[in-house]
Formats: sequence, C-alpha cells, structure tokens
Amino acid sequence: MHERGKISGLQIVFLLINLVGATAMVYLPGITATEAGRDSWMVALLATLPGIYVILVVTALGKRFPNQTMIQYMETLLGPLAGKLLALIYILFFLHINGVIVREFGELVATAIMPTTPQVAFAVVLVMVCTYGVYQGLEVIARVMELIYPTILILFGLVLLLVSGHMDPGNLLPVMENGIKPVLRGSLDPIAWRGEVFTLAMLMPYLARPEIARRNGIIAIIAIGFILVVDAMTSTAVFGVSTGRLNYATFEIVRLAGFGQFLTRLDAIWIAIWVLSIFGKVGLFHFATVIGTAQLLRLKDHRVVLIPSSILLITMSLSQFDNVTEMVEFIVGAFIPYAYVIEIIIPTFLLILAWLKGKTRARW
Repeated sequence: MHERGKISGLQIVFLLINLVGATAMVYLPGITATEAGRDSWMVALLATLPGIYVILVVTALGKRFPNQTMIQYMETLLGPLAGKLLALIYILFFLHINGVIVREFGELVATAIMPTTPQVAFAVVLVMVCTYGVYQGLEVIARVMELIYPTILILFGLVLLLVSGHMDPGNLLPVMENGIKPVLRGSLDPIAWRGEVFTLAMLMPYLARPEIARRNGIIAIIAIGFILVVDAMTSTAVFGVSTGRLNYATFEIVRLAGFGQFLTRLDAIWIAIWVLSIFGKVGLFHFATVIGTAQLLRLKDHRVVLIPSSILLITMSLSQFDNVTEMVEFIVGAFIPYAYVIEIIIPTFLLILAWLKGKTRARW
C-alpha cells in the first residue's frame, strides 16, 4: 500500500518554504557573506528566479504525467534500463543530501547546547522521529509544518524587533562596493539550495489540488526569497563584514535578542522550534527516498524499506565528514555542480524529451 494521503495547497506552500528555509536560514548568511560581503542580501534575492524556473519545470512535467512521481515517468521517457538507472541516481541523491541535512542539524545542536554529545546520538534521534513521521504518512509531516512554520516566522519577526538596537544600517553600505562579480559568485550556492524545491516532483500525485501546484510553488519561492533577504540584511546590519566568519549567523542574532529580565533565552526556544522545522525537511527527503525506492522496485508497501533506508541515512550522516569545516567545504564546493545537474539540468532535459514525444498536458 503506497502513500494515500493528500496535502492541501497551503500545506505545500509551507512544505516548500521549510524545505529550503530550515537549513538556509541558519547557514546561508555566513556562506554568502564570504563571497559577497555586505551585498549578501542581493545574493538571496538573485537566487529567486532560478527557483521559480525549477517550479515551472517540475509542474510542467507533473501536468504531463498526472498521478506519477518523477521516479515513475523517468522510465516512460527513457525506457526501462536508462529510466531505472536515472531513478536510482535520484534516490541516492535524496539519501545523500538528507545525510548532509542530518549532519547539519547535529553540528548546530552540538555547537549551541550539547557540545559533548556524540553526533551519532543526534542522528539516531532525528532519523527515528522522521521515520515514524514517514510511516504515519505524508499528511502528518504536512500538518506539522502547517502548524509550526507560522510560529517560526512569528518568532523570527520578534527577534528582528529585539535586535533592532544592535543594527547599524551603515554596515549595508556601500552597495556593490566590489562590483557585480562577488554577488554572482556568491549566488551559486543559494541557487543550488533554492533548487531543492524540485522535490515537488515527488509530491505531485499527493496534492489535493494539483492544478494550483505551480501558483503555490511560486508563492513559496517568493516567500523564501523574502525571508532569506531579510535574514541576510539583518545579519550584515548586526555583524557587518564579520558575518562571513560566522557558521551560524542567524543563531548568533537570536542569542542577542532579549528585553530586560523578562524576555531572555530566546535561543533555547528557537532551537526547540527549529528542531521541528528540521523534522519537516528531513522527513520530506526521507519520504522521497522511501517512496522512490518502493516505486523503483515495484513494491506494494513502501514502508518495508523504511528501516533499511533509515539505517543508511544515519550511516551517511556520520561517515561523510570528520568535522563541520569539511561539511561547509562540501556545501560551498562539490554540492553546487552536483545540485545543478540533479535539480535543474536533468528535469529540463526530461521536459524537453516529454515535449518531443508529444506528451500532452492534463486538463485539471
């Protein structure tokens, strides 16, 4: 029995915002500031257009192959052998990147509150919770995000108000001091992160109203862009050029937030809510891995691969990097071309192939 849950239009907006924002809000301000300096907010803005392009491509494919995930229509377009091989590559991509996300979670929690706890403990606990969520169904993950993400945004808005006294707008000037090239170089990584919304191609059959997937996907991309621009501008206004030396600039901002003796330790609250946000992102990638594997192997029940894939996910998160420095080097290095091929180039090729084969769009 494959997944039968349906997710609403509002839920898909929050799922896609969280898919990028859960980790981008934490890591990207420091990463983009390394290249673009005080213009890092422009980097976050520039990455919005490629994100919209990805949404247009995957929804166009979804209209040509209704009730199918990308794993299923790859075989239709490429034939049994090539289709299965490409599907396997995508399943491994979901598993691999999810391992990176789990490790990102562990590194931040270790840095913030539990420095002596081994990474294996963070990985096991997070993956167990996400496995339970996938077992219960996609609707469970969607409902958690629908409930939690507005709370995250409200808390983030409160933090901005509370740190306003630490902001110096002069840190944002002069704009484009070193020209456009640093901004363009700095945008390469955010575009790769924004491209993660291609995971919508694994969710199209489970949308209650697939006809509004494109509109809601674009809304989510624009919302992500706004959130990340505000996040980058705040980090730069508070820390100036030092932002590029911070692995967790947003967390450092939250630590500064407070109001007298009555409103303190918001970092602990933020970490607690952020853990639920990470649950949504890891859970969604885990769902894509599990459902994709079941469809590739023609299994009747996708849940039979939950435990093996969970063990592989834990192993992947622990074995890839020795420390946070190696992890960041991967994110700003090899991840970029890797993600571009998987998230943008291959889906575009599949859409062109579908058009050449005369696959018409469904009438929703």
